Amino acid sequence: MTLKDTLTNSEVALLGLLSEKPKHAWQIERDVEHRDMRSWTGLSQSTIYRQLTSLEKAGLVESTTDVVDGRARKVYSLTKVGLTAARDSLLALLGEPESPTWGIDLATYNLNLVPTDDALGALARYREVLRERIACWEATEEYMSSSSCPTHRLAVTRRPRYLLEGEINWVDDFVAELEVR
Repeated sequence: MTLKDTLTNSEVALLGLLSEKPKHAWQIERDVEHRDMRSWTGLSQSTIYRQLTSLEKAGLVESTTDVVDGRARKVYSLTKVGLTAARDSLLALLGEPESPTWGIDLATYNLNLVPTDDALGALARYREVLRERIACWEATEEYMSSSSCPTHRLAVTRRPRYLLEGEINWVDDFVAELEVR
């Protein structure tokens, strides 16, 4: 990776975590797990190590070696170049909406292949799953609020809820259209 290459969302997430303080890879993994970041960052234990190596080669992070419980561990920290790259990437992400790829769009486009009653049943299940996910995000927001999380981090729990509520509105409208036909 060169500096002119675009950083992936998971790389930006790693740089953001390292902006808090230098960390071992296992500390990053623990933060990702504890903060439930896996669902929106694409970070897994194996990608964390691989991407830290890639970011270090690109000069965006640097490492030192610490001995913890008799074992040598790399501690990663953000470089000035890494901080600049993170800021630039964050501003680009904030300023340009992404075009999500949704499986439901593929199913809707080809709905003529499915009997209407079956489609209505599947959409009812889809709507129920959306409700369940909204409840999970509400519980996460409640937990984070009780943990005195900063507003910008609480926003990460609110946004999916609003998107899912909009999706429910779309499902309701679409089901009403299908029932009329």
